[in-house]
Amino acid sequence: MPYAHISHAPNSKLADYRSVDHELGETPPDGLLLTIVGSDDTGLHVIDLWESKAHADRFAAERLLPAFTRTGKGPDADATYAAFDTVEITIDDRFAAVTEVPEA
Repeated sequence: MPYAHISHAPNSKLADYRSVDHELGETPPDGLLLTIVGSDDTGLHVIDLWESKAHADRFAAERLLPAFTRTGKGPDADATYAAFDTVEITIDDRFAAVTEVPEA
């Protein structure tokens, strides 16, 4: 079941996100299905959709937290998070990409 992770970092900027993203490199995280990033006057917002919670946890432990340390750009104590197993995902056809997935 896909797992959603939503973060809001009030004291972070889009430039901070880009710095960490650059540090992570070109290799996409295993299990990441979708990322939506934006900022407004309340801070940085990131929505990630993962194949599973295990994928999200592994990425955080093995790649994201070390990238925060290396860049000094991690979220501070004011950051808030919501995470949950999804029950429905709807994507308008104008935004969906068709990918053939081999049957298990």
